[in-house]
Amino acid sequence: MTKLAAGFMAVALTVLVAGCGDDEPATEPAAVAQPGLPVAAAEAVLAAFDQADSAASSAADPNGLKAQEMTPSLDISLAAANRARHAKRTPPAFRHTEPGFAIPAGDATCFLVVASLRVTGTELSLADVTQFVRQDGGGWKASHNVSINQATTAQARTLAGRPALPTTTLLDEPRRQGLVAEVFNRTIGADGANLSVLASSNLLDRQFAAGWEVYQQQLGAHGMTATRKLVGAEWSQCAARTDAGVFTFLTIRAADTVAGSGGKPATLAPPSPDLIGLGKDAPVTAPSITISRVQVFLLFVPTAAGQAATLLGLGDAPTTISTG
Repeated sequence: MTKLAAGFMAVALTVLVAGCGDDEPATEPAAVAQPGLPVAAAEAVLAAFDQADSAASSAADPNGLKAQEMTPSLDISLAAANRARHAKRTPPAFRHTEPGFAIPAGDATCFLVVASLRVTGTELSLADVTQFVRQDGGGWKASHNVSINQATTAQARTLAGRPALPTTTLLDEPRRQGLVAEVFNRTIGADGANLSVLASSNLLDRQFAAGWEVYQQQLGAHGMTATRKLVGAEWSQCAARTDAGVFTFLTIRAADTVAGSGGKPATLAPPSPDLIGLGKDAPVTAPSITISRVQVFLLFVPTAAGQAATLLGLGDAPTTISTG
């Protein structure tokens, strides 16, 4: 699982988210909907996850990760495990502390948790937000996880104790479509950023998108080109509604196509991070190479009209590779 930092794309060839009342006043306050899953039960889910997933992460064990996570979180964790294995590095153990939960009322099939993160061997102040989804056969798996920095931790903690509802209930379709288009365009540094839809982000605009630009430049120096296409987008089952806005995960599915020029094929070779993330040890050569990838964004979308959403954190990983 990406507990320590948001994943970034490859940046080098060789190195590489008022009702209307009556006229008469109400005689008593409306009842507050209670969580459908007791907080103690959610705490138990998190504790069990920490024990099992931490062990699987430290061992870079794909089967152990699959037992605790589902896509898109699993995709990012598997890529991290492959990178650790390639580097002959043992990822440190971790444990969540001071968790706060956003749980639906009624039958809870998902919930959100924001928590601090204690990582063995480091004194860094870390935190993350995770969504857990109940499985058909019972039990829970982590479906989304994004690390957040100190500047956004206090904001993210406001989701604790709030009701969770489906993102599609809390955000209307035009706003969702606008955010998908803007987030994707910003990942590739497209011209004409609309800061009224998504606020300027150092992480997104000056690191993530900049990495894509450097990657294109380095491929160009080797006689190759790279293009990125939006394949699909998904919103998390649970979103947390606060007085100020909505916390939600956006998952973007994209495809990077690397092509040769002048009749020459394209070639990717280790230590390209995408190949390493996919567990590939041998070079890949073909007229074109397509790497499918998943990108997860933790967003805060203000309730007030006209206010831009903000990015709190992101993760990125390759999922498959194909040739053409």
